[in-house]
Amino acid sequence: MPAIDRPRVAILGFSLESNGFSPIATKAAFVESYYLTGEALAADIARAAPRVMATVSGFVAEMERTGGLELVPIAVARTSPSGPADQAFFDEFMGEVKTRLEAAGPVDAVYISEHGAASATGDHDPDGTLFRLVRGIVGANVPVVATLDLHANVSEEMVAATDLLVAYVTNPHVDQFERGVETARALREILGGVRTARSFVRVPLLPPSVTLLTAAGPYADLISYGQSRIDARIINVSICAGFFLTDSPKAGMAIVVTARGDQSAADALAHDLAMRAWADRHRYVPRLTGIDEATRRMVSVAADPSLPALAFADVADNPGGGGRSNTTWLLEAFHAAGVTGVALGVFNDPALAREAHEKGVGARFLVRFNRDETHEMSRPFAAEGEVIALSDGKCVGRRGSAVGRALDMGAAARIRVGGIDVVVCSIRIQCTDPILLESLGIDIAGLRGLIVKSRGHFRAGFDEFFKGEQIVEVDAPGLTTPILSRLPYRNVSRPIYPLDPDMTWSPSGQV
Repeated sequence: MPAIDRPRVAILGFSLESNGFSPIATKAAFVESYYLTGEALAADIARAAPRVMATVSGFVAEMERTGGLELVPIAVARTSPSGPADQAFFDEFMGEVKTRLEAAGPVDAVYISEHGAASATGDHDPDGTLFRLVRGIVGANVPVVATLDLHANVSEEMVAATDLLVAYVTNPHVDQFERGVETARALREILGGVRTARSFVRVPLLPPSVTLLTAAGPYADLISYGQSRIDARIINVSICAGFFLTDSPKAGMAIVVTARGDQSAADALAHDLAMRAWADRHRYVPRLTGIDEATRRMVSVAADPSLPALAFADVADNPGGGGRSNTTWLLEAFHAAGVTGVALGVFNDPALAREAHEKGVGARFLVRFNRDETHEMSRPFAAEGEVIALSDGKCVGRRGSAVGRALDMGAAARIRVGGIDVVVCSIRIQCTDPILLESLGIDIAGLRGLIVKSRGHFRAGFDEFFKGEQIVEVDAPGLTTPILSRLPYRNVSRPIYPLDPDMTWSPSGQV
């Protein structure tokens, strides 16, 4: 097959990490976060600081560098991790993709930028449903490639409908642009005639996200080994740990190996990786610090300037995993203890942010957190406070996974309650970048403590202030708790470890 210098490449994607225990992700949530089609999508991709996923930017940049492409923008929808997508909206999105992709005429390839851990209220595998739709429209001979988050819940449908799946290899996810580049390079090979052989095996292992850092630990070891096996035969090794909160039949660690036409090489490596993952299953155990102990440590640090500052990860209220980013357990405990020099970011409370803007900087009033909330995890808390700063919430990420990306907190306020400065937002967002606090005047280097509404992505953004030994993962209540025994699973395929700790398993015959 002759190489195509400027292929017509359709770009689309549906990016949602679904928490099966969180409220439904509505159309309004997608529209507020990101839902662009056609020329509006193309215009955003071309911006210096786009809002589209960095995987798309990397893919387009590499295609341009290696000969160019004719961009065929279809539709991209993305929102912060939430509950299952509203089925009516997902069906509407599918209709948009179908109409636009069919109207675009023949394309030479399709690139899908997907998260991969979506569910919908009527579909356990919307990612696979979308991939199948695309394949049905373009036919068997048009390459379809996709990038995935390493927390994707991969299905057989997703593998069967694509020529290549490329998952992130870093957690925090600072390699999104690079994975887009990798996908573009592989697509060039496929367009040049290379045929891919893919091997897929799901390991019945459901690891909590706090155990999936790639700097050190069992997941780091597994990914490092997989990457070391990429050679002239192996194009890509993707090890998706899955998202343990989706409560999906396709949950579990997925090994996807793609080779250059050599099925036996792909199968052998997939089997090897699955065996290693299963042998290490006992290492995926979360180790958290209770609220009382976290408070005691914060009191000590606040009282002794010689001690290093601490960052407290409120891992059970992570908006990057479907949390509402508004639980008050840590805030209440620290406030009651009278600690000073502490900031909290980012607390999602549109009503409070609006009130702060109405009252203005310098206003003192009774600050009521979660006044409009009814969810049991979003209990109210009130304290006397002062508005310190206000902003429109728009900024550009400067570090970690958000670097160079346009960020939007909505109307935002910095409100001081006791010795704690709380950054309050109107659009739910994970605190992955220092700019979210700095844009409201917080000097992070001068803090004695920081409460972060994040599971782990903040580590890449805040590592200039807090090293690993300064981070405390707190065991507080929330919708993203990493303690699996507290979750009312209904749809996960059983047996699966650690829910079934005595189970046995072998990948033989599973590849």
